[in-house]
Amino acid sequence: MKKHFVLGALTLICCMMAQALPFVPTTDPSSSSTKWYYLKTEGLYVVGGENVASVSSTSSNSNAQLWCFVGTPSGYKLYNKQYGKYLGDEGYMIISGSEEDYMIVYYKEYTSNTFLLWHTINDNGVILKYYLYYDSEWNELATYGTGGSETRGCFSVEEAGNDPGPQPGEWTRYDNEGVGYKYIDGGTSEFANESANNLSDNNASTKFCGNPSSLWVIIEASKRVPVFQYSIVTANDTRDYSERNLRSWKLQGSNDNAIWDDIDVRTDYPSMPFANQEETMFYLGGGTTYRYFKFTCLQGSSSLSQISEVWINEQVHNWGSPTVTEPTCGVHGKKVYYCDDCHVYKTELIDPTGNHNYVNGVCSVCGKLEDETVLLANGQANPYKVKCLHQYRNNDQTWPSLPEGWNTENFDDSEWQELTMPIASVKHTNGPFSNLKYNTHWFGEYNSYLFRRTFNIDKIDANTKFTFRCVHDDNMVVCVNGQTVINEEGWTETPNNCTWDNSREEFTISSSAFHTGKNVLAVYIQQNWGGAYFDCELVTTADSIVGDVNADGKVNVSDVTALINMILGVVPMDQSLGDVNGDGKVNVSDVTALINIILGII
Repeated sequence: MKKHFVLGALTLICCMMAQALPFVPTTDPSSSSTKWYYLKTEGLYVVGGENVASVSSTSSNSNAQLWCFVGTPSGYKLYNKQYGKYLGDEGYMIISGSEEDYMIVYYKEYTSNTFLLWHTINDNGVILKYYLYYDSEWNELATYGTGGSETRGCFSVEEAGNDPGPQPGEWTRYDNEGVGYKYIDGGTSEFANESANNLSDNNASTKFCGNPSSLWVIIEASKRVPVFQYSIVTANDTRDYSERNLRSWKLQGSNDNAIWDDIDVRTDYPSMPFANQEETMFYLGGGTTYRYFKFTCLQGSSSLSQISEVWINEQVHNWGSPTVTEPTCGVHGKKVYYCDDCHVYKTELIDPTGNHNYVNGVCSVCGKLEDETVLLANGQANPYKVKCLHQYRNNDQTWPSLPEGWNTENFDDSEWQELTMPIASVKHTNGPFSNLKYNTHWFGEYNSYLFRRTFNIDKIDANTKFTFRCVHDDNMVVCVNGQTVINEEGWTETPNNCTWDNSREEFTISSSAFHTGKNVLAVYIQQNWGGAYFDCELVTTADSIVGDVNADGKVNVSDVTALINMILGVVPMDQSLGDVNGDGKVNVSDVTALINIILGII
């Protein structure tokens, strides 16, 4: 019999009293009133796993040795606390017999042979005989007495109390309600020291990194809880490997670590931060309570995916004093906080000061024109939020229909995603495009985005110039308050090592499209193949003399030089001044129009 202990072939041994059960049964192992027990022999404890094995132990202070009995007097299944599992298949049952109590245990070896173990016991809980059912025959293994070394045949059920829980130090993370969480199981990583147990070790400087299909983890809570929110924390080198951010995933809940309910499923989620060790929170409505949680990556953006932590419900952080980067006149500053407990970072933006230093009408710090009012800033220096809808092209090669009223100010976009702009695909964030800023992934090809940005205007003059600037892939339609104002085919042509200043397109929008109060700028982009990128801004400038490109109040040959420099990218391009012929673009045709103005032809 001892040989079966060593080999792990003995799956479960427990005693039952003839007149009364030596345990209190339950129908719900997650209930706070559940009684837990240690099943043990002299020096041996029964420990749960994928199958059940017997291991040597001198301590009973571990969930591995904690069991409860779930069922009714017709039979009870054993449930292990640490693994959150019933013992295998339906065959793991303790049956109360009519003449004497006995236990039937189902166990399959790593061969095709099946073993059934049957015990007779006396009133003192001492097992008298073991029988092994093997290949359709019962065989008596041994008969044990009650003295000497043979007492190893005595098994007991020792009460552990009501939900004793793991001993101190076993929970690795606590939420703001004091509920503990710990790692139970997870997928296989690709690299040493980057295993799945890092996903619940309360340390954002460690991570899981591996094949997207292997990124999964099961987390146990110290009690059943509803899920009001959960968090994903990016890895410690996400900024260098942003393509490893997750694309699609699901969070599930269970109370037996076997049957799982979907709690939240995210598909093509593009807003995981491109920042190291940063927490993103997803808010839910609570509802059903669960003891076990399974987080599974459904799709990655590349051959490897990585994150550092998965947390259930609101977390408590120990923020220290922030590291501060002061803002400038046109660029956000930031406060970066660091949690001394879990090593997560949190960034808060500080608004630009607006204290520009204008030299000849241009700010020497940020390049803003003196007579220019920014209604919607670009994302190169000032990240901004948009509401968006992501759609894929239909199988018949047609584009999906657009929601009715999507480009009007009163459209309900509460169900749309919120993104931090600019947005870019992995192919667009390397090589010649590396100088263009990005904060969000653009997934896939042959798909489209609808973006919405709202803003307010206090006053509009009939001669106010509205200028829309952008870098986009591919076809683009721009609407203001439901009116189409730009319809552009093809992507923005950009030079190598392009920047916002030398690559953006500029379009003039008639002031008639705007009104005082709330306005909405809505942009629809059809992305075909290859890389994808989008960023935009909307500014106004005071009315100017047509042809006065250098804004000196005169129209003469110096304006021709200024216009040529704009077109060549020598100086920043101001659409409102350089678009002499009013066609919405600044190019060589404006030079011809300007010369004609100077010569008095027009």
